[in-house]
Amino acid sequence: MKWFLISVLITFFVFGVTIAYLRVGKPAYKKSEVRVKPYDEIERDWRASQVTEFEREIKKFEEPELQGRLNRALELVRKLKEPLPKNENDRVVDEIKNLVSDVSSDLVNIVERLRIRWEPNLQKVKVGKELYDNLCMTCHGVEGDSLSVTPEGLRTDLGDVIYARDFTGKYHRDGKVVFKFASDFTGEMGADEDIKLLIREGLAGTPMPGFPYLKEQELDAILEYIKSLNPRWKFFSTNRRIYPEPPEDLLTQTRVENGRELFKTFCSACHRNPEEGESPLAQPTAWYKFDKDGRITGGDSPFQVVSARYFGKEPLRRGKPEYIFAVIKNGIAGTTMTPWAHLGEENIWNLVAYILYLDGKKIQTAGGEGEKGAKVHVENHDKVEEGNTMENRSDDSQS
Repeated sequence: MKWFLISVLITFFVFGVTIAYLRVGKPAYKKSEVRVKPYDEIERDWRASQVTEFEREIKKFEEPELQGRLNRALELVRKLKEPLPKNENDRVVDEIKNLVSDVSSDLVNIVERLRIRWEPNLQKVKVGKELYDNLCMTCHGVEGDSLSVTPEGLRTDLGDVIYARDFTGKYHRDGKVVFKFASDFTGEMGADEDIKLLIREGLAGTPMPGFPYLKEQELDAILEYIKSLNPRWKFFSTNRRIYPEPPEDLLTQTRVENGRELFKTFCSACHRNPEEGESPLAQPTAWYKFDKDGRITGGDSPFQVVSARYFGKEPLRRGKPEYIFAVIKNGIAGTTMTPWAHLGEENIWNLVAYILYLDGKKIQTAGGEGEKGAKVHVENHDKVEEGNTMENRSDDSQS
């Protein structure tokens, strides 16, 4: 009798908890009070902006012999203001291109932005959302808009406030979906492989861990869900980034010294002098600040602020030499870290050498012995411990 009663209680408990969960459902995480525009409206806005630009550009051509073709192109391009099935949409794009290809490459480029290059796979989106909810939602938010579900918010290793990436464009000043380390400096979106690399490797010094254990199809599914959050992905395509091979003499004293002088000239305005313990400057980004309810805040200073990297005190977000090179050359999208490609590759590699020196990497000396880099082990923002050196960090976990 005793065991019978116990089994009844256990059965009641198991079924009771299951029924209660089904009735109550999953925890109701907070959603932002700022609502993103309806999906179709975002697409129509994008289409309208490109059609308007096409109309403005075509007015530059007044030759009588062109007017028949150009009027037909205008008639067709206005059809693209409304969402169309992919086959019909792209047929119209091709017809317009045939009409204007010998008139203006600018007209061709504008209408190409209305070609549909991607459409969501609903099954992959479903799988991706499940993975996103389990792995990404805590920081990136229930709706992918970067309103984290952690009440205390997010901070870097140095304790600075940081926001996860907004996949909806809701909080970007231009409504763009921008990835700092995957988007072009003035562009948006990013190549699939570049974004998957960020997910796989993470960003050192931030709450963004790496997920190296995810299978390729799981990464694809997460990306499919992310892309489903903003319809402008339909019109976007780019090639993945190609990272250069570091030179064999990268970690040499000569490069470090040359890099130090370049750093003083071109980088110290924002990064200051880390070897003297000077804290970097804080600079605004392209994203609005918001409170725990998702409401945009800030008054006269509405934009999120980040400090320039404090070399030697915090991990490099993406610490491999070729990643540092790409950041200097291409800049960081959505920030005041502009591209410095005009410095030339040799000067950029010298800067990379100096940054790695500050980060504590071994430098090849003239006598062949390794000197462990930089006296910049800093315990706080304002003080340098002379003579101390940084421990070597593994670049493999930095992206």
